[in-house]
Amino acid sequence: MPDEVFERNRPVAAPPELAARFFADGNAWFRLNPEWEVLAFGEGVLRVRYERSENEAAWRVATADFGATGGTVVLEGDPPRRMQLAWTRNGDLTQLGYREEFAAPVETERIAELSVWLDAAAGYLAIAARRDRRARFGKWLLDKVWLKLSPTARRVGIIVVAMEALALLLFVAIVLIDRLVG
Repeated sequence: MPDEVFERNRPVAAPPELAARFFADGNAWFRLNPEWEVLAFGEGVLRVRYERSENEAAWRVATADFGATGGTVVLEGDPPRRMQLAWTRNGDLTQLGYREEFAAPVETERIAELSVWLDAAAGYLAIAARRDRRARFGKWLLDKVWLKLSPTARRVGIIVVAMEALALLLFVAIVLIDRLVG
């Protein structure tokens, strides 16, 4: 009997067929997790380094079985993980569901990271479903640059871009004030 269950549903602007391919491949999905940095993924093995503890973990991907409406990912290792995913068409959207059971109580930060992971997967799928030029460029940027970074490097990148945007706004404000006053 699980001690705690994390379960969440989220609408996604992508077809269910795309969700099935995304989760079956697993590469982008595992790399989107803010909880860890993927050190290696391939040939049925997933090695990660947890961000908060710096501990490394290795799992054998025992099952990544997906059908038309969902599936289960079983990671054998220490600790073992079993993630159940489901998707159904809901008009123009796909309803994406995630469920994971834990043997021990889970801290609030971990629950927040799982929520962010599902949101990141939904955002990635929404970009991948679009066919315009900007979306193709965005997906290329995500795959070739963003997903190669560790979660800490992603956070630093966001902070740097935000600070540069603030510096630009400050510069524009100074120029406008100088023009109006001077």
